[in-house]
Amino acid sequence: MKVFTQVGQKDLDQVKPENINDNTRQVVGEYNGKLDGQNFPIATVDKLKMAPSVYTSQITVYKYAFKVEGQTQNYHFVRRWKGYGGDTGTDVHTPLHTLDLQNSSWSSGWNSLSDIDAKFNEVVLEFEAQSGTINGCFDINFRHGMDIIEDSSNADKPFGYDWYSRWGLFCNDVLIAETGRVYPRLQNLTVPYKIFVGSQPVRLDLRWKTITTNPKDELGVDTNPTSRMEIYGASIWACNTKR
Repeated sequence: MKVFTQVGQKDLDQVKPENINDNTRQVVGEYNGKLDGQNFPIATVDKLKMAPSVYTSQITVYKYAFKVEGQTQNYHFVRRWKGYGGDTGTDVHTPLHTLDLQNSSWSSGWNSLSDIDAKFNEVVLEFEAQSGTINGCFDINFRHGMDIIEDSSNADKPFGYDWYSRWGLFCNDVLIAETGRVYPRLQNLTVPYKIFVGSQPVRLDLRWKTITTNPKDELGVDTNPTSRMEIYGASIWACNTKR
């Protein structure tokens, strides 16, 4: 009763198949994804007729993760943060991991968190996405500081103003979101993202890169200034909205 005729038929007019097909498609279309509040009596669909969401969680020594599966959206979350998990304790001022940028091995390009600490292998979102979109954000709490050294004239020289770091989120090894340059300081960054996906496996992981300079010759010192990369926490969440 709430579907209107697309093409009317007048008395004694020639019957055209396309007119009949157009009217039929209009009716069928209401059942093919166009049903809404205009097509149902009031209070026809209540919460008792809706399938409940399914919640599952996973807690290990190094991570807290959960998943919520609903009718139109699935949520995924993983976190390793100071104060959560068996390896972190309650001292939020002590980093989860400290990387010596002067003596450790790292790349000038993108570096995976798990490359510097295998415990971060668990801070990865892996799930079977359904065709539609994925939106969410990642959080990273870290510090990359400066250094103060004594030059040949016994004067204190601060160094590292131009050092910076960047953080990026990768989906199946493709960069989908990143920060700008983050210069020396303690930072808690939240970066949103949104992508289109098909029905496929998805892997979301965090990576970083940093820039340091070599000031030995400039300052006339025997050793390079250095700064540690201190990581206090990381998390990723994703919402898969289904078509």
